Amino acid sequence: MTLDKHSEHAPFSPPPSQPSPLATSAGRSWNMDEATRNKLLKNYKTQVASATSTICATLAVTPLENVKTRMQTHNFRNVAQCVRYLWRTEGPRGYVAGALPPLASVTAVRVVNFSTYSVAKHWISNFVEKMTGESPLAVYNQPGSSPTVSTLATFTAAGLFAGLVTSPLACPFELAKNVVQTSVLVSNRAQASPNAVNDPSLRNKPRLNTAEAIKQIVQRYGFRGLYTGFHLHAMRDTLGSGLYFTVYETVKQVAAKELGPDKSPFGAPMIAGAICSTVPWFCTYPLDTRKTRAQSVLLGKTKEVGEAATAVAKSSMYKGLSIILIRTGVNNMILLSMFEYIKMRIDELE
Repeated sequence: MTLDKHSEHAPFSPPPSQPSPLATSAGRSWNMDEATRNKLLKNYKTQVASATSTICATLAVTPLENVKTRMQTHNFRNVAQCVRYLWRTEGPRGYVAGALPPLASVTAVRVVNFSTYSVAKHWISNFVEKMTGESPLAVYNQPGSSPTVSTLATFTAAGLFAGLVTSPLACPFELAKNVVQTSVLVSNRAQASPNAVNDPSLRNKPRLNTAEAIKQIVQRYGFRGLYTGFHLHAMRDTLGSGLYFTVYETVKQVAAKELGPDKSPFGAPMIAGAICSTVPWFCTYPLDTRKTRAQSVLLGKTKEVGEAATAVAKSSMYKGLSIILIRTGVNNMILLSMFEYIKMRIDELE
């Protein structure tokens, strides 16, 4: 039997396989083209820029944040004594305690804060334009413009609203962070003993982690325990956020006018970041200290909590202000310059 030449090799040569529609669809879903990626980045520019800059800035100042919390909650004479205490009793881990687990929550809170502020300032500007015929943001964005009453009012109102919105989200995580950072001190009677600074045994003392702190707080005080000091937290965040954004936008506008056509995000934004981070703390620091003290003595034995509260009462409401000014200055110089730089690079995408 013979085969014609067209079918001679048919039994041994399967037809070339074709990708199924499902596989093609899956490939497209996993392999995003450049145009789609750029569109997503532009649509979520504020969120991408604020999340990335927050992570970098937070990690950079974590040791200063730990020193600040201990200065607020315990009767150290000065920053140097607090730093020495941390090294002798807690070792290197004392400078980074409670840093990584809350990093996600800090990033989420900052993204919500910046996003809410961005939406609010545009809404308020549009409202003012309808009422007066002039848009505050249009005035602000003009090269060489100066601050006006309408721009100041717009930034302040948007900042106040953003702080109020984010405070319920931020409070439980900040409370847990404070408890974790001070758990060793509270268990050591809040440095009530004169020999506490020279006691190296605390280096080996078990430390709470964030999940354990939240679990114990809920077990002891219920879910409401996670909102201990919330009224102080909400007041601090609302006032602080209003001042923060007003000072930042205003100083950035003035600095850009003085610097001329320089559009570098490391010029006016860096200057404004350093100033906007310090001014609000002078106004809200007593609120922050009272909040931190209320939140830091939740766990421990009854006697230990009582002694911690007694030691706290002896300390000034402005303890740790110097370290917080350094911490927040460095943090916001990194945060806001990176924020503006990332937004600028996203704007340049095709």
